[in-house]
Amino acid sequence: MKSCVLHIPAILLLLASCASNNSEKEAVSEVKKDSVLTIKRRTGEPIETMILCESTFNRELSGNGKVVAKRSAEMRFSSLEQIAHVWVRNGDKVRKGEKLAQLDLFALERSLAQAKDNLEQSKLDLQDVLIGRGYSLDAQASAPADEVELAKVKSGYNKTLIAYELAENNFRKATLVAPFDGVIANLKAKGNNISNGDVFCMVIDDKNPEVEFSVLESELSLVKRGYPVYVQPFVNSTSEALIGSVSEINPIVENNGMVKVKAQVKNNGTLLQGMNVNILLRQPMEQALVIPKSAVVMRSGKPVVFTRVNGKAQWNYVQITAENSDSCVVAPRSKEYEGLSVGDSVIVSGNLNLAHETKLD
Repeated sequence: MKSCVLHIPAILLLLASCASNNSEKEAVSEVKKDSVLTIKRRTGEPIETMILCESTFNRELSGNGKVVAKRSAEMRFSSLEQIAHVWVRNGDKVRKGEKLAQLDLFALERSLAQAKDNLEQSKLDLQDVLIGRGYSLDAQASAPADEVELAKVKSGYNKTLIAYELAENNFRKATLVAPFDGVIANLKAKGNNISNGDVFCMVIDDKNPEVEFSVLESELSLVKRGYPVYVQPFVNSTSEALIGSVSEINPIVENNGMVKVKAQVKNNGTLLQGMNVNILLRQPMEQALVIPKSAVVMRSGKPVVFTRVNGKAQWNYVQITAENSDSCVVAPRSKEYEGLSVGDSVIVSGNLNLAHETKLD
């Protein structure tokens, strides 16, 4: 809330009747605390007032969300071999290209060498087939495509090429490497186990996770791409909130009337994959008449704000147009509605038992 400065001398105003004796009547004193003026009354509890001015109000939307990695990768071996080396553990930070684990390479190396020999032999067989069909070695490069394809089938070249590519792929994937910078998660296998094709581990990019949450379709006006989002884990609700921004709004309203939203957050190490968090969005409203919620009291089921006018409490019906956790916006005074105006001295505390034209001094 924008500060409204009050120029009040820092003195204590004493009534003449209490200057020389211990009178039961208390003096009236005014103490400046930021924009709040404290008034000690002769009778009744003290009140605090503030001078109303236009300021920026933050409309708030709060809810619950879940942390999800912006990207993750499931790492698995492509062949059934014994795991020879495991270089990481759950929670380890890894860099792109860093080795994670490796299978026993003996059998894979032999399979790759055998597949390569078979491929070389099939190339010779392919040449023999083409020669048998009247194409010399020099002319084979210009042989018709259908003749070459027929020769590949007869020589077994296609089958041996596929076998070689499969052996090469198995050998290459026998060593798992991190596809990007991240953290290791869900690692279950250990050294000397036999790989079974299941997920060996996951690599999660934990630097810039996303928070998924949902809002009501009626609240969409408070959510725009790029709007700031404040994120706080359930387990550490006293810590300072992390600041992110709305990155994605799904343009579909679910059957329950909710719209899914994502926000990207810069992680300081406290956010984990799947963690439940509180989220808070704020939309600024400029030049609003903002008062603390403590200034509003209910009279006959209607919101009322007391103002200080000529030393008395003035009763004002107000229309609240927006509110957040600690403040609210009231409609300005008009011909049709009482409301409040800039410059009003609003009573913000000690107002629960006030009545219209109650003496304050």
